[in-house]
Amino acid sequence: MVGVLAGAAGCGSDGAVAEDPDASAAPSEKPSAQVSTPPRTAELITLATPAEGAKVADTFEASGKANSPEANVPWEIQDSTGKAVLDGAATADGWMDKLYPWSTTVDVSGLEPGTYTFIARTDDTSDGEGKPAEEVGAKITVE
Repeated sequence: MVGVLAGAAGCGSDGAVAEDPDASAAPSEKPSAQVSTPPRTAELITLATPAEGAKVADTFEASGKANSPEANVPWEIQDSTGKAVLDGAATADGWMDKLYPWSTTVDVSGLEPGTYTFIARTDDTSDGEGKPAEEVGAKITVE
């Protein structure tokens, strides 16, 4: 059935939707420069620690499970603009057939106090030709 509903709620007799005079087409505020936090679980990697919003000082334990090429689990810490300020890698207990535990101690003693994002990912050894890397993460506060 093809047709136009005349007189539908919010529509004038010409079928146009009535505009709300209080609404504006312009954005209400500038987009945030803050980078959104990746999820804590993905198909090939999970993040158990640190907890979302964890307060850390000097060092903290990062852990989870992953199935990443050659058991390599790269990680980084990003500042509020998304710039990587610290990076490293953990080694999972295995790879290829299931998710394996991984853990590492992260030294943040050289970072200024503030809010950061910890991100762990699967490794992409194909330079973008294969399955893209998956990321998990959590906001942390360095004290």
